[in-house]
Amino acid sequence: MDLSTVIGFVVTWGIIVYSANHASHGALGAYVKPSEMLLVFGGAIGAAMMSMPMHHLTGAVGVLKKFVFSKDIHVQHSIHEMVGYAETARRDGVLALETVARENPDPFLRRGLQLTIDGTDPEMIERILRIEIESTVERHKHGKHLFHTLAKFGPGFGLMATLIAQVAMFKSLGGDAATIGNALAIALTGTLYGCMLQNLVAGPIAEKLILRSQEEVFAKEIVLQGILSIQAGNNPRVVEMQLLSFLSTKQQAAMPKAA
Repeated sequence: MDLSTVIGFVVTWGIIVYSANHASHGALGAYVKPSEMLLVFGGAIGAAMMSMPMHHLTGAVGVLKKFVFSKDIHVQHSIHEMVGYAETARRDGVLALETVARENPDPFLRRGLQLTIDGTDPEMIERILRIEIESTVERHKHGKHLFHTLAKFGPGFGLMATLIAQVAMFKSLGGDAATIGNALAIALTGTLYGCMLQNLVAGPIAEKLILRSQEEVFAKEIVLQGILSIQAGNNPRVVEMQLLSFLSTKQQAAMPKAA
């Protein structure tokens, strides 16, 4: 699991629980209203389902898994790997990369190397791999859409829950102050749940999925340029300098240590 996800989850929820406990003098049960939770979370999920086709929803589990368990993409390692392939191709020919093309765990890299080994025209290689990159971006958009939609509808359903509870509260205006206060507390929890859904659940997931998508596309772009450079028969040093251009000066300085 991504360390920043764990730390962020613990810090954010820890602060919220502490604040709620302090404000209520230990009566955390005042913030637990099942009917309001059902309206806000269930309503937002239902509205999100109405806004997209079913096949997008079925992929939400995989998207959530990617958010929780995806590993960091180390582009420095990819560059080091591509330079090694360039050295092999330069020394022994591109056919020497056939084993790598079969065994490398990255299907994008395997496909690019196989196209190179088969002697495919470089323009065709770039076109094929570029289509795959664009398709990846489009698939990621579908996965992120659910959580963006939940974050968008969450506050609205929180307001709806508040308004429904306030209507009930107004019917009790002739009662004692304790009854009115309890009804007002229930009303305000609806707004609270809407804020929590947007800012603590769906919003962070959607934002991290955007970054994960950008990182994956960036890594694929590095691989694509490396494959085209290998196919052109460039000197491994040229391949390295070309791929290092993707990195910042600080990252480039760290490359020898990483290697």
